[in-house]
Amino acid sequence: MNRVAPGIWQGDAQAAASLLPPGTIDLIYLDPPFGTGRLRQGPAGAYGDQWRGALSQVGWLTECCRRLWPALRQGGTLWLHLDAHSVHHMRLALDQLWADGTCRNEVVWCYNGGGVPKRDFPRKHDLLLRYVKGENWTFHMPRRPYKANTQAIGRHSTRARQVTIDLERGTPETDWWTDIPTVTGWSGERLGYPTQKPLALLSRLIAATSNRGDLVADLFMGSGTTLVAAASLGRRYFGVDSSPAACDLAAARLALWQGAAWDWSPP
Repeated sequence: MNRVAPGIWQGDAQAAASLLPPGTIDLIYLDPPFGTGRLRQGPAGAYGDQWRGALSQVGWLTECCRRLWPALRQGGTLWLHLDAHSVHHMRLALDQLWADGTCRNEVVWCYNGGGVPKRDFPRKHDLLLRYVKGENWTFHMPRRPYKANTQAIGRHSTRARQVTIDLERGTPETDWWTDIPTVTGWSGERLGYPTQKPLALLSRLIAATSNRGDLVADLFMGSGTTLVAAASLGRRYFGVDSSPAACDLAAARLALWQGAAWDWSPP
C-alpha cells in the first residue's frame, strides 16, 4: 500500500480490504473490472480486464468482499457494480456468503452510446447490487418529478382517486434508472480514464444510502468519481486503486476536497 494523497492509496483491493479497521466504513462502492477479457485503455490511463473466465473473477472478487465485510459498520451499505459478464455469478456467491435479506436491490442502470454488435442486441445496462449490514440500514428515498399528466390532475389514476401524492417532493425513484447518461467522448466530465462513471450516478447512490459526515470507500476508484461525489455531498472519502495513473488522476481531482479525506494509515 502506497499513500498518494490524503485519503488515496495505491495498492491491491484484497490487501486493502484485509487491513481496514472493523466497523469503520459507512458506505462501500465497488466497481471492479467486469470480466470482459479486454485491455481497457484511455488517454489518461489503462487497466487490464483479462480474467481467465468469469469464474476466475468471481472467486477473486468474492474473497475481496469477504475480507471487506468486517470493515462495514452495522447499518452500512455495500454497492457492487457489474454487468452481465459476472453479476449473476456474484449474486449467487454473495447470497451464499451473507445472510438472506442482505441484498436489498438490483438497480438497473440503463444508458445509450458505444458500439453496436452485428449479431446481438446492444448491451446497454449495468446492474448495481445493494447489500446492507444489520437491520437499521441508512436509506433516504430519492425522488423524481411526477409525469406531466399526474401533476395536472393531482393523482396517479382513477383507481388512486383517494391517494394523496406529494407533487412538490415527487415520486419515489424505482430500481430502473434511465435518466443518467454515460460519460461519452463529448461529455464535459470526461477525463480520459477508461470506463469512467458519471458523477450523477455516484451522487444518487451516496445520497440515498449514507449521511453527511459518513465515510465512503471505493477500492476500485479509477479516476476518483466516487470520492468527488462523496466530498461534494459532505461525506468523508477513502479510495484505493492498483493503477498509479488512476491514483494520480484521483488525487488531482480531490485537491479541492482535502478536508473530507479519511487519512488512514495501514498497520
